[in-house]
Amino acid sequence: MNARPPALPRPTAAQVLGARVRIHAAHHPAAFAGGGGLVAGAFVALLALLSAAPGLTDPTGAPGWLLAGVAGAMLVGALVVALLLGLYARSLPKVAETDPVRYATARIQAASGELGPDPETNRLAHRMSTHTGYGSDPRHHLAPMLVILAFVTVRPLAEIIGPDFAPSMLFQLTPAVLLVLLVVPAHRRAMARYSRITAFRDRYESAHS
Repeated sequence: MNARPPALPRPTAAQVLGARVRIHAAHHPAAFAGGGGLVAGAFVALLALLSAAPGLTDPTGAPGWLLAGVAGAMLVGALVVALLLGLYARSLPKVAETDPVRYATARIQAASGELGPDPETNRLAHRMSTHTGYGSDPRHHLAPMLVILAFVTVRPLAEIIGPDFAPSMLFQLTPAVLLVLLVVPAHRRAMARYSRITAFRDRYESAHS
């Protein structure tokens, strides 16, 4: 009995939404970077407040230096993330495809590590893999994560190792612990995906060499 040929992958609604975002980023990199920077700035400010809140005896009377620090962190975080997102948007593969379903299908095909039954989808997936295989190497994303981790860790550690240590101060490390618990498994999954995309690219280039 002949084996049934593999079918095209069917993207989920979330994957189609992600494709819409990437298409938007490729065509409007400045707006994409600016919006992402605003979100990142708000997130960094929230982390800073969570890190400092346990050490405040009167949360309603936050000192001026804390507010200035939060504002500065928010600005720096927004600028750094906007810059990274701008570079990401400009490095996206220049493909003419604007249909988010076909775009998402090609991404799934590349991430499967295997060639699919549709030559056009394979071709589009290969063009994407030149970005998703190199430009999205998960190891490139560790540096900004380490910067954020250092930001939410240094001040609590300085207080913990100080002369006025109290066990309750350990709760100030909660944001750092949560960040590590989120980043480590996400990084491992991203590395596995990176390996599969590299395998797809190699198979495609071998078949068309």
